Amino acid sequence: MWQSINNLAIIYKSNSNVLSLLNKYKFVNTTEFGCIKKMSLNNKEYSIHYLNMANRIEQLSNKFNFKTINSFFEIGGGFGSNIHFLITNFPNIKKIIYLDLVPNVYVGTEYLRFHYKENVKDYTCYNNEEKITFSNDNNLEIICIPPWKIEKLDVQIDHFHNAASFVEMPDVVIKNYCKYIKRFNTKQISLISYDRYNPKTTDNPELLNSFFDNALNIEWKDTLIKDHNRKLIYLTSV
Repeated sequence: MWQSINNLAIIYKSNSNVLSLLNKYKFVNTTEFGCIKKMSLNNKEYSIHYLNMANRIEQLSNKFNFKTINSFFEIGGGFGSNIHFLITNFPNIKKIIYLDLVPNVYVGTEYLRFHYKENVKDYTCYNNEEKITFSNDNNLEIICIPPWKIEKLDVQIDHFHNAASFVEMPDVVIKNYCKYIKRFNTKQISLISYDRYNPKTTDNPELLNSFFDNALNIEWKDTLIKDHNRKLIYLTSV
């Protein structure tokens, strides 16, 4: 395993696309909590996972100007790396909703809390609240909730994002989420998913467009290091 990881690090550190991302974006504290898939360059360590996150944002930046976004909503945010990377590079993003399943949402909440302390609010903060809203200020606010709390959200969203989890959900769940995405007057939408899906367990990612009235643009793009000709699909509202 370690030889494979070492070989991966060598590939990444010599890749021109990776070097371009390192010149353009900030990577801060990306290898915390025992990260093993990482590379070292100029006496600094970089998480390979974060490098792939950066490449996705770079691709989406061809469609969206993240410097103008204030509010961001992500469903299925993993352990919070995408949100962490976005805040690091686009401090204008101040109001964030992070929604994920239990126990994933706990992991993501605590990871984000490690970086942003009291700016992170978990769902227990809203147990007695009829509505979950952003504070009326310009302070960073990250609201972390499980799926059943979505019905209490009373927010306006500049950008909604999902990566790879919509295709793994039943249609009825996706439809329910889309109902709320529309209710939040979401201005921008970005979805990312993978190729070579298993039709027995995963939906065709191109069919996600039907949940958004077939209004999204679809593009297949190479992965960061063009890994075995793998592709990622990007569905965007612009």
